[in-house]
Amino acid sequence: MNAVNTYWIQTLGCRVNHYEAEQLAALLRGHGLTEAGSADGADLRIVHSCSVTVQAASKSRQAVRRLAKLRVIGSEGTSFSGDEGCAVGGDCGAHHAHGETNPEGTRHALLAEGEAASTPGGDAGGRRARVVVTGCWATSDADEARALAGVDAVLGHNQDVAAELGRLLTQWEAADEDESRPTTGLGIGHATRGESDSREGNDGMMIGPIGPAPREPIPVYASKASSLNFVNGKLEADENWLLHKTSGNPARSGGSAGMVRLPMLGERQAAHQRAFLKVQDGCDAHCTYCIIPRLRPGLWSKPVDEAVDEARRLVDAGHREIVLTGIFLGAYGQPTALRRRQGENGGARELGRLVEALCTRVTGLGRLRLSSLEPGDVTAELVDVLRAHRQVVPHFHLPLQSGSDAILRKMNRQYTRGEFWDMAARLNEAFDRPAITTDIIVGFPGETDEEFERTVEVAERVGFVHTHAFSYSPRPGTAAARWTKRWVRGPVVNQRIERLVGIAARTSEQFRRGFFGEVVEVLVERSDSDVDWRHGRSERYFDVAFCAPAGVTTGSVVRVRVNSVEGERTVGTVAEVIG
Repeated sequence: MNAVNTYWIQTLGCRVNHYEAEQLAALLRGHGLTEAGSADGADLRIVHSCSVTVQAASKSRQAVRRLAKLRVIGSEGTSFSGDEGCAVGGDCGAHHAHGETNPEGTRHALLAEGEAASTPGGDAGGRRARVVVTGCWATSDADEARALAGVDAVLGHNQDVAAELGRLLTQWEAADEDESRPTTGLGIGHATRGESDSREGNDGMMIGPIGPAPREPIPVYASKASSLNFVNGKLEADENWLLHKTSGNPARSGGSAGMVRLPMLGERQAAHQRAFLKVQDGCDAHCTYCIIPRLRPGLWSKPVDEAVDEARRLVDAGHREIVLTGIFLGAYGQPTALRRRQGENGGARELGRLVEALCTRVTGLGRLRLSSLEPGDVTAELVDVLRAHRQVVPHFHLPLQSGSDAILRKMNRQYTRGEFWDMAARLNEAFDRPAITTDIIVGFPGETDEEFERTVEVAERVGFVHTHAFSYSPRPGTAAARWTKRWVRGPVVNQRIERLVGIAARTSEQFRRGFFGEVVEVLVERSDSDVDWRHGRSERYFDVAFCAPAGVTTGSVVRVRVNSVEGERTVGTVAEVIG
């Protein structure tokens, strides 16, 4: 087996997953690997998976199969795969309130559906790549992932991913050139079937004899908060500790520990103009439709000083905007996401401290965006902090899920429709025309026509700029998945979604028309096929298209005068190039 020198990461799911994929890449670079230009040029292929819905789990499984079948470029430089293409967006299904879905797409493109298949191992002249599965599907369906041919390792959130990847790299470096695959050695805790046929792959963990001492990794920017002491619940005297406290319960503290020890980021994030900064992990709120609390049960928060340090590095690397993200961002600095068990003001006070520090201590930070908030998060104290800093953009993602109090209770959400209205009103009073976006689950078990009408009322009254409306998907392992007799018929769900889509289109256009003739600031994110046209996000999140003058590229910040709003398209002319 050739040494592992190059890597390729396939990412599915939410913004937290995309941040973690960047951490995995930083870790691999720290071990001396370089990123391959394509999947078939990589010695190591990682699928950082999602499992929030059945559809997301299916996409994760398909991605693993494709990468395992794709052969590595041979010694003559020829690829044994079909053409790679079919870029698939990063929305792997509804992420509900647990980390906003990522509309900018995956870190790398998925392989094409019709890609030429090959048996793991390849023919003579091509070598076999190593395939590792990480993330939520690796945690929820580890046995299924291990059973896939060609999979070398499955690393879930309950494992120390950084340490295990380091051990695997050392193991592979010491592997025999004949690609022998022994079945004992690492003792990571996963049994194998006992096969050693390298061409068919090993259905369990990659295990073998312990090799020589690990090669010295290239230094990476590691988080001080990521030591095992912190993972196991130890608290520092420093006022900035802001880490999870789990009362010494290893099961709880280990739930998300696997990703906490990955390095912090200090380089430009691939394929994104806005940098994601994960500051919180874990959830124990147990919404009845959501599997995440079973996969990431241990709450963790990044210390303020480390978040500031990481934000500085991201800004220095060229990012003008930072998006704070987490599994349950409103639980930042709290030992639990359950409001009734949090202290006064819940996580809002600590989240406000973090925002204050980022806006006052990170020179060059142009924009700060919060990924997702709930009514219990948006306190008067937090709103005062947010509006006090120009870097905080007037865009807030507030997952509604349902406008019916009865359905919200069945979902085990921690707010009422009235509290959601109050939150929206508080933001509208504090900010100039804030953009409010949302998620809505349609067809939750037992949802009646009358209960759906309550959702329509909220959608009309708030006037969401963007609505992610999606049908309820039963996720095995959740309470709601057992309520089979209450499921709403597909045609009814589709009609309800179409109605919400129509409302969203109208309210979005109305909102954007309110900026006709005004100048908005745009962060350029992409180009049209016509090279003169650019697209970017305004402070209020809506996309603006404009004809770009020379020198304006992705990553540039420009001021654009809005001169046309038609349907989903907003067009303007450049008034000023900021940089």
